[in-house]
Amino acid sequence: MAPERIGNPYAVDLERSPSRRLTARIISNLALTPGTRLGVYEITAPIGEGGMGQVYRATDTTLGRQVAIKILPDAFASDPERLARFEREAKTLASLNHPHIAAIYGFEKSAGLHALVMELVEGDDLSQRIARGAIPIDETLPIAKQIADALEAAHEQGITHRDLKPANIKVRGDGTVKVLDFGLAKAMEPAGAMSPSASMSPTITTPAMTQAGMILGTAAYMSPEQARGKVVDKRSDIWAFGCVLYEMLTGKQAFTGDTITDILGGIVKIDPDWSALPADTPSSIRSLLRRCLQKDRAERLRDAGDVRIAIVDAHSASTQTDGAPLPSISRRRQRVVLLSALAIVSLIAVGVVAWAFRPVPSAPEMRLEITTPPTADSTSLAISPDGQKIVCVATSAGQSTLWLRPLDATSGRALAGTDGASFPFWSPDNQSVGFFADGKLKRVDVDRGSVQILADAPSGRGGAWNRDGTIIFTPYPGNSAIFRIPATGGTPSALTRTEATKETSHRFPQFLPDGHHFLYYVQGTPESHGIYVGDLDGSQARRLLDVDSAPVYAASGQLLFVRQGTLFAQAFDAARLELKGNPFSVVERIASASTAQGSAAVSASLAGPIVYRTASAGGRRQFVWFDRSGKEVGKAGDPVAANELSISPDGRRVALPQLINNDFDIWLLDLGRGVFSRFTFDAAVDVSATWSPDGRRIAWRSNRKGVYDIYEKPAIGPGSEELLLASAQDKNPTDWSPDGRFLLYHNPDPKTGNDIWALPLDGDRKPFPVVRTNFEEQDGQFSPDGQWIAYVSNESGRFEIYLQPFPGPGGQAQVSTNGGAQVRWRRDGKELFYIALDGRLMAVPIRLAFNTQTIEAGSPIPLFATRVGGALSIPFRQQYDISPDGQRFLMNTVTEEAAAPITVILNWKAKP
Repeated sequence: MAPERIGNPYAVDLERSPSRRLTARIISNLALTPGTRLGVYEITAPIGEGGMGQVYRATDTTLGRQVAIKILPDAFASDPERLARFEREAKTLASLNHPHIAAIYGFEKSAGLHALVMELVEGDDLSQRIARGAIPIDETLPIAKQIADALEAAHEQGITHRDLKPANIKVRGDGTVKVLDFGLAKAMEPAGAMSPSASMSPTITTPAMTQAGMILGTAAYMSPEQARGKVVDKRSDIWAFGCVLYEMLTGKQAFTGDTITDILGGIVKIDPDWSALPADTPSSIRSLLRRCLQKDRAERLRDAGDVRIAIVDAHSASTQTDGAPLPSISRRRQRVVLLSALAIVSLIAVGVVAWAFRPVPSAPEMRLEITTPPTADSTSLAISPDGQKIVCVATSAGQSTLWLRPLDATSGRALAGTDGASFPFWSPDNQSVGFFADGKLKRVDVDRGSVQILADAPSGRGGAWNRDGTIIFTPYPGNSAIFRIPATGGTPSALTRTEATKETSHRFPQFLPDGHHFLYYVQGTPESHGIYVGDLDGSQARRLLDVDSAPVYAASGQLLFVRQGTLFAQAFDAARLELKGNPFSVVERIASASTAQGSAAVSASLAGPIVYRTASAGGRRQFVWFDRSGKEVGKAGDPVAANELSISPDGRRVALPQLINNDFDIWLLDLGRGVFSRFTFDAAVDVSATWSPDGRRIAWRSNRKGVYDIYEKPAIGPGSEELLLASAQDKNPTDWSPDGRFLLYHNPDPKTGNDIWALPLDGDRKPFPVVRTNFEEQDGQFSPDGQWIAYVSNESGRFEIYLQPFPGPGGQAQVSTNGGAQVRWRRDGKELFYIALDGRLMAVPIRLAFNTQTIEAGSPIPLFATRVGGALSIPFRQQYDISPDGQRFLMNTVTEEAAAPITVILNWKAKP
């Protein structure tokens, strides 16, 4: 058995010896003296010590500027995973470029210390200013406006502060406000703390927790939901802002007590003492405070922008009141002016009423078509929430990428950094797009073009993004729940739970308008699959409909879905979460993807427009033979909708899955006659055909019992099916050993991702892991001598091809150089083939030394550009195979990439 290799994709390379770790801890506990150097930074003086550790003033010797250095506490030096997570959060926070937010310049590692380099802000913090007494209203409002401005900018980036308090707000001598430590409360959490009991828990820290550096907030400024340990969002910042504004005006905290318990009890049950507000506090500010400090966050102000506007209005009103007095007017003239004004207003009112009640014709329904670049993925499209932009997947030179088309423009453009993208979805502010590529969930800023990796997603199946900065998504197709993650990235947490005996996948979620409930598609047995509705609290989901595609909610209050290729609509009450009336057809022949069940080429905007794409010849595939130069030398069979293929050992037949009448089965193509014959007949999904070395049997996977189990039966002639392996997790067979003794498969593990296992086909048939790490490994392929396996892994940060002894022991070696997937062996073991990320077929010379059990791999050699939909096509399976002599390649080629145009419906009349 090969030894397990457990790795961590986020690990920081720390010094490992016990003596060095001890030295690092000792150094971090010593005060740094002036003149000490940390990289390019020279310590000049201590500033203080807080929850994050010691703070020093320092000079950037390269740029000549003064900075603040925060030395992180000991818990980080001894916890590489937590430190790595902090670094990732700090990188996100460094993107906040705002005049009222203290900037993060960098992260410094030196002499065993880990330090955050930040903007040095001179002046008192707000707690020091309040300690001298209440702040007058004319001085309070400009400060409050700048704080709200900072919160608004951060919230637009999906970042919450979570620890807003006077001590984290600096006021410079010129009146400029700087909010400190934005989002660092979240960044300081221990790695993996994502449950309400940990990541969202109240900040109150025991002395031990303080020593560990936990800064989850301060009791007096916690929102009720934070005090109860519930999920924190930007409305908790609005609450904390209200506490700070109250304290500025009154000189005392909104919630006080002798103990932490007293404070938390007041937050949850008692209102602040409103009578303590100064008499000259404007009524608009009193109203603002009450709305910020609503205990029910559903009733609380949602946006910092609304807070800022209310403060600006109040400040403008007070400025006008304090100005010069208006000249007096005689009473008689006042009456004349008043009567004249009333007469004019009456005439205007009559006109307005007449105009308002005039018969206005409703805008006619309109449909227009947008021609897109060629694509092999017609279902990956999405319209922005404001209805102004469309993003879809386009194909160029064998590589898919996201293509953006504004509706007010005559042309579109490709979005850089989105190669291999699939299933895009929009941010609620219309500025970013989430998508899946390279085994990751990513987001791209459509204007700036910056791309950020958010989480692992080996083969994503849809996502959605709400206005509170939460993304929900399905990371892989098999046996997968829907997960949630902040839009800035982090550790995903499961939001739904599949029913193992009935459901195989929850996928393609879509938020309803309240941003809390969401619709999604369940793949599984006939009695369980269809559309469900769930919520972010994780309460019991409810089935709504038995359909063939994921749901789409339209602004008209209709639920859109597909049955047997036809798009239907049915009225849906988004408040009661209930369907009404009967469904009616909207469009026939909607495009869908056989590689991703539940997908459909439909998207709707909350602003009204709906987009869809009909099925066409685009995306159809043809088996084509190519020689080593890339010259076409023949075709095999008729065009098909297959998404993988496997040639029999004798080179005479091809096993492939086909979707016919909404039923996935395995078919066999006779290469000599070009005739297809059906191999499996079950109503479940039967895919991933794998030939035995003698060509007499075929193994495959099927979800006829809920999860994907492995079955086999004779390839020719009579014979019954045999269940080879059943377990609680999905399994995907990939190759059969040359001696017929082992079957390789990969399966997703909730903790380690996709791992490669081997199933012995004799003896006790107890599976054992072959490659099992914290990365994604899949598509294992036996060498012709059975002593090695080639496989795909993303342990380097992108998918590459690796070799490893079977069953082991022994190390692994990388053979690809610039990314690759879909690995295959030549039958004589002299070459290894794979498809590079740029779509070219690569050949790697291999030399096997049978006597010493060693292997030598040469440099990859490009053969020709493929047209199979990209190396990382979905699903992640080989789209080609090799003739027994290694001189020809049967490619599952996308022959007609010109897809149907995207149709846009404007002013849709939702009528049967």
